[in-house]
Amino acid sequence: MLLCVEVAAFQTEIASIQDHEDASTFRVRGRVRYAEAPELRNRVLDWIDGTPASRLVISLGQVEEIDTSGAAVLVEALLRGRQVHKSILLCSPSDSVLRLFRLAGFEEALDACCATPAETAQRLMA
Repeated sequence: MLLCVEVAAFQTEIASIQDHEDASTFRVRGRVRYAEAPELRNRVLDWIDGTPASRLVISLGQVEEIDTSGAAVLVEALLRGRQVHKSILLCSPSDSVLRLFRLAGFEEALDACCATPAETAQRLMA
């Protein structure tokens, strides 16, 4: 299963994770700022609510630029995951994402970050 859509300054892609039947990945690329945040929010929350997988990964390695609106969407995704009893990991956050999370005081959200796909796979198996 693969869905790739380009809207304005960012792209999203949903894929299943090989070797993990109960896992799905949502990849975000490009810029996620105030203008793009509402669309990203809708897509991410629809994905969380609509996917049957209980282990979800949001891949952020190709996010070029993010502002507090984009970071708020990611934090909201983590909170929604808790509400619907799904495990959500943020994978390979770009330097831009890490820098903003630290500046915004979203330190707890960084606990959900995996530096590499290998670390993500390890945490999914736990």
